[in-house]
Amino acid sequence: MGLRNRAGICALALMAGSVVLQLEPDVIRDLVIDNGSLRVTIGGVKAPLWNAAFAQSADSFSLNNVSFTFGSTTYEAKRIEFSGVSSSRADIEALFSSTSTEPMESRLKRITVKQITIPEARVKQTIGQQTQITTYRNTTLSNVSEGRIASALIETSATETSGAKNNVLISTGRSSINELDLPALARLYEAKADAASAPFSRIYGSFAIDNMEFADNETGVTFKIAHVGGKDFQGRPTKDSWTGTAGMFAEMADRTDLSSDDQARLFSAMADFLDAFQIGSMEASGIEATAKGKDGSGLTRINRIAYTGGTDTQPADVRWEGFEFSDKDNRVKIDGMSLTGFSFRQTIEGLRTLQGKSFDEIDPTAMRSLIPTLGTLRLSGLSIDGTTDDEGKKVKIQAGLKGFELTADKPVNAIPTNIRIGLQNLAMALPSNSTDDGIKELVALGYKDIDVSLLAAATWNEAASEITLNEVSFQGHDMGNIGLTGRIGNVGKDLFNADTAIATVALVGAKAKALDLTVENRGLFERYMAKAAKEQKTTPESLRRTYAAAAAFVVPAMIGNSEQAQTLSQAIARFIAKPGKLTVNATPKDPAGFGIAEAVVLPDPKAILDKLNVSAKAE
Repeated sequence: MGLRNRAGICALALMAGSVVLQLEPDVIRDLVIDNGSLRVTIGGVKAPLWNAAFAQSADSFSLNNVSFTFGSTTYEAKRIEFSGVSSSRADIEALFSSTSTEPMESRLKRITVKQITIPEARVKQTIGQQTQITTYRNTTLSNVSEGRIASALIETSATETSGAKNNVLISTGRSSINELDLPALARLYEAKADAASAPFSRIYGSFAIDNMEFADNETGVTFKIAHVGGKDFQGRPTKDSWTGTAGMFAEMADRTDLSSDDQARLFSAMADFLDAFQIGSMEASGIEATAKGKDGSGLTRINRIAYTGGTDTQPADVRWEGFEFSDKDNRVKIDGMSLTGFSFRQTIEGLRTLQGKSFDEIDPTAMRSLIPTLGTLRLSGLSIDGTTDDEGKKVKIQAGLKGFELTADKPVNAIPTNIRIGLQNLAMALPSNSTDDGIKELVALGYKDIDVSLLAAATWNEAASEITLNEVSFQGHDMGNIGLTGRIGNVGKDLFNADTAIATVALVGAKAKALDLTVENRGLFERYMAKAAKEQKTTPESLRRTYAAAAAFVVPAMIGNSEQAQTLSQAIARFIAKPGKLTVNATPKDPAGFGIAEAVVLPDPKAILDKLNVSAKAE
């Protein structure tokens, strides 16, 4: 089913034609060509238009019962028809020459055919204990020029993979590949890179597959995709060629005794291969998966999954649209999900700089260098209707989320310096029979459901050596709002050093420069007072007066009787007496900031307050 098999079918059609021009213009049967590594058999050759002039070329011919074996893969076709052949006999013969040292890329470049038709082709592959057989029906290759296929069309295909335990069936409808460059593909598999960063070659312009279906009889999973398409696949050779690299991966995958040298080679090969291909874009639509098990069946649907590769002008992007999952107890829906700006460049470079290290020699610093850049993850329109287990009891869960965002990018030594985490309108019905302490407390306050939003955003400014807390906030419907902003100075690049000792020293030297806190009551305070008053057998109004009076005395006792302490305590007392909005601003008296290490060694809160300018207001 892979591109390599489809390209193999195309190459089979070209290479099988080389045998024809070695024959007299008679019908020949049971021809076998075997050079040790390659075996070709042809049951019959028919060339009704041949004449003496075809000693060097033939415009059209057909082959019957063709078999082509290479390694553990066998290609078979009952009939292959060629028309509009422009290549010379010598050019086609060269494809199968056992003595030629010329690369297959060069040989394929000399093949030009107007059309090749294969009514049925069969590919058999043996990989370990698994055997895969794929049948392609009605394959047409059009306008093959210098080994490049303008268009390849396959009407249907079916693949059966059988192993020791399971049997997998895969089928597809119409499949097509445009602008397939067989010489470039051959070069990837046989050529070794002559430079660390060889240029990329485009392998195909676009491909499309309709009505793909996958069925696994062991797991009971059925997977369907209405359409898959992609464009602009590019590749470049690896140090040991794609064939050599794939062979090394396969050989090492079956071993449990990899030496230190083997492990080092594996890391180097992984970096080389991950950087050896690029995909312009891919898309799948109409996705449906069904799983049948002992506990019932589950159904998953996805309207569309799309990938766009990153370029110098646009970031890489992956997105899912219209996700749904359901089984007998649960239903989950997501309107959309996307990941933008992610990159594995740091991972690839980290693998390259391991410098021959084995698994056991990778220290935390080296491991950190392998962390990819996340970018920005966004999710919208989540809804959940199901059940969960709560200490042996089934609890009904109904929840929805308008949006979620996680940004972690602009890394320095693999640590992101731009972070944003946001949760927008998480709405949830509170189960009355939950054993969770937090949910029980909310129910006791009279809440039947909640609707909350959260946001935390911070960035590091290298030029100013500052971390800015852009916003840390919480909003709850019928609860209230809390907001926090601030600046931390004297934060240099050492804070992100892979050496934790150096990073700790940098953190200790950080200095707070500003802090602004806002608390706004929207109903939570009244609910708390009503609950507390009921427990103390008094009224909410009486309890609020008691708490306000206590604050006016308790706060100064804790932080001192300075003018700033009095201002702060009066503002807190007024907020308790009449809950509305409380604003607190704090800045260090020293323009350089208030050191974190200094705050740790100060004896009590009063000493800390003496070093700050504090203002507070209740309204």
